[in-house]
Amino acid sequence: MSEGNSTLRLKGSRPWTLRPNIAPKMRKENGEWVVTSNGSEGCYGGWEVLYPAPKAGEWVRFSIKVRWQDLERGYDSVNVALVWLDEHDQMVGWEPVFPQKFQGGHVHYEGRARVSEGARTTAIRLLMAWSQQGEIRWSDPQLRRIPAPRPRRMRLGASGGHPIGGGKRTLQKNTEFYLNMCRDAARQEIDLLCLPEFMLAMGMPITNETVPRLAFQVPGKEIAPFQAFAREHRMALCFSVLEKNREMVHNTAVLIDKHGELVGTYRKVHLAQPLEVWWGITPGHDFPVYQLGDAKVAMNICMDSSALESARIPARKGAEILCLPIMGDHRASTCFFRHPHDFDIERWCMIQRMRAMDNHVYMVVSRNWTYGTGIFSPRGETLAVSGGTQRLVWADVDLEDLPRCVGDATYKGICWYERREPAYGELSGDLMPDPFAKQG
Repeated sequence: MSEGNSTLRLKGSRPWTLRPNIAPKMRKENGEWVVTSNGSEGCYGGWEVLYPAPKAGEWVRFSIKVRWQDLERGYDSVNVALVWLDEHDQMVGWEPVFPQKFQGGHVHYEGRARVSEGARTTAIRLLMAWSQQGEIRWSDPQLRRIPAPRPRRMRLGASGGHPIGGGKRTLQKNTEFYLNMCRDAARQEIDLLCLPEFMLAMGMPITNETVPRLAFQVPGKEIAPFQAFAREHRMALCFSVLEKNREMVHNTAVLIDKHGELVGTYRKVHLAQPLEVWWGITPGHDFPVYQLGDAKVAMNICMDSSALESARIPARKGAEILCLPIMGDHRASTCFFRHPHDFDIERWCMIQRMRAMDNHVYMVVSRNWTYGTGIFSPRGETLAVSGGTQRLVWADVDLEDLPRCVGDATYKGICWYERREPAYGELSGDLMPDPFAKQG
């Protein structure tokens, strides 16, 4: 399909409003569609730019540039949606469109969508939402047919457990034990395998005195065998280690790609209270997301699971898979030292399923105790889980197969579209402002 043939011709535009008393003021000026607040807190409306609709089931990509001034809540007051209309101008489907970059003095909104059944017209709604002041200017809309997204299939694996017996544990013994886990996964042709939390120190005495001796630099010779294995077997790996960083020690997850390269690391933000803190471990302070082949992958570690933001932030940054090396979760176990008798697998799976569904990610969870190691989907499904005897579980997924709901829109799109970040200030520290912080 050539670029010329794929671009759809703009049919026209029209104001789109709901009620006169909340309708913004609208005009065209110098090739821009302009929306100005009418002074009402409920001000809502804007323009529809109209295109013919391709055939049902085809895919399109839309983009537009926008700039604004004096809006009360910035992005919160700028809405873009791609809407499919039938021959009676009634909606038969829609998909939210999101900002992707700031370039050349404009914010660029871009999105793709599948044409809904019964669509005759493509309407792009360019809206001002709930600002008593300000102005928005839209320009350079483009709608193009694109090929249907190709499937992005992966076999996700999680392997749990720890060495039992065999005398005193050493780095070498633990390395060989977990390489054997990797060999089992390679036989199942797994693409990405998650392994347990600080696995190379498992079975060794962990105290505030021993932690610095058990830690090592990343990258380093200690993880080199796993890099070599990943390179040889074309299998990506994630696991957690004790990382030495100058005078500090971190609980750090590593992500190794199929070429054996260290793609990135994640330093555990929410330390297990009080033990990790009193062992002298230092937390990280952010949630990076890494490109792993065709997938965007982030990592959490153990107690991170207890804080909603641990999954929400990487998901908002585009993560599709969240690897979780984990000992356990206090919400599913009252005392780890009596494990497994007090471990509630139903509550455990509920926690992981809700994390996956609320954040639209695949959770790949590896427990040091095997039981509960599993794969959980954005649909809130348990795709695979270990009952305790099976160390390795796996599931085949397609990252392009997004669940859909109201109006044929993706569930992920609707959930991110409805979020209103400026209303969540308390989660960003507004409830406990720093009384000594310098005022801007």
